[in-house]
Amino acid sequence: MPMTTLLNEARAQRILRTERIDGLLAACFENVYYTSGFWNENFFVLPRQTQAFVLLAQDALRTPHIVAGLGEAANIAESVPRAAVYLYGKFFRAVSKENPLTPLELSVKERVVDGTPFASVIDATVAAVDAAGLGRSTIAYDERGIFPENVAELQKRLSGARLVPGWSLFRRIRAVKTAEEVRRLQRALSLNEKAILAAMRLARVGVSEQEMIEEFERTVVGAGGKPLFTQIAFGRRGGHGNVMRRDATLGHGEFIRFDVGCMVDGYASDIARNFGLTEPDRRTRELYRAVLHGQEVAAKALKPGVSAREVFEAGVRAIREAGIPDYSRHHIGHGIGLEVYDIPTLMPTDETVIEEGMVFEVETPYYELGYGGLQPEDTVLVTPDGGRFLNNISREFEVWA
Repeated sequence: MPMTTLLNEARAQRILRTERIDGLLAACFENVYYTSGFWNENFFVLPRQTQAFVLLAQDALRTPHIVAGLGEAANIAESVPRAAVYLYGKFFRAVSKENPLTPLELSVKERVVDGTPFASVIDATVAAVDAAGLGRSTIAYDERGIFPENVAELQKRLSGARLVPGWSLFRRIRAVKTAEEVRRLQRALSLNEKAILAAMRLARVGVSEQEMIEEFERTVVGAGGKPLFTQIAFGRRGGHGNVMRRDATLGHGEFIRFDVGCMVDGYASDIARNFGLTEPDRRTRELYRAVLHGQEVAAKALKPGVSAREVFEAGVRAIREAGIPDYSRHHIGHGIGLEVYDIPTLMPTDETVIEEGMVFEVETPYYELGYGGLQPEDTVLVTPDGGRFLNNISREFEVWA
């Protein structure tokens, strides 16, 4: 079944024209998947060896030119049938002499067994550039995914083209989400919340962090997602920062901090919560009330036209006024999408202008050594009237009875 288009075409066209870019050459998982719907598992399995690209011409964004290893023939045929395909390298498959082949198998046979692949990724990419009519154009390439030696060789072979680094350009395009992207982010968020509640059903005095982590990840995998990170810490350990020793057991009166993330259909969720088995002390309630207030103020401040810095300042100021006068943070949120940290970041040095359709994880954690960590973190969609929380479970410090 063909993948749904994720690319924000109108935004991409506008940015490319403004920057006078004629083509895009995607080369890492996020950008390859975003521009074509081509999911290449080798980006995860062999990240330091994989060279798979998607080339798009600015005036033909719906026609991806995919450059990939020969072993991806079936994957591309099944998921991106509209693509122009340039396969390279070697991959060997036998053909049954007894069983008739399916249409997909016939397609693979044509390309892998009977066809003549390109000798190298460079040859395949040069052919794609020529076919796309970009041989004398400016192409923004994804420098985080293309090996430097391949960039040098491509520039030599494509003497009439101008290759410019484009990682930041891809991220700018992806910063404003389409309706389909928001739906995927909501699915990832819903699964993240479901897994938090599943892990909390194990919560009792004496349970280990590892037991709850395993339940969280089991729930994610069981629903078709991928765990990205699972930080579940008890008591004072919640103020340490993320550590990999997970053998602590929950004690009487300790509260629990979740900072957890998962992926669904390529899109990430990153949220945080606090729970207790008994009513927390007064100070904990007051601290949590202050950071939750700051988060709400920051979310409301996420209006089109303001800067990320202004949102940061509004949130921090609100927390200080609400009862933590010395509250300090390096950021209080970040974009979310195909990357856990999309742009922009709500920090004092980020002057990026907020736009409608951006999606953020807004977080206002308070970490205190010798005490613990309190952390509301939620998914927020930017609307004309400010940020709208997409979460379903309570954002309060919940007592789990």
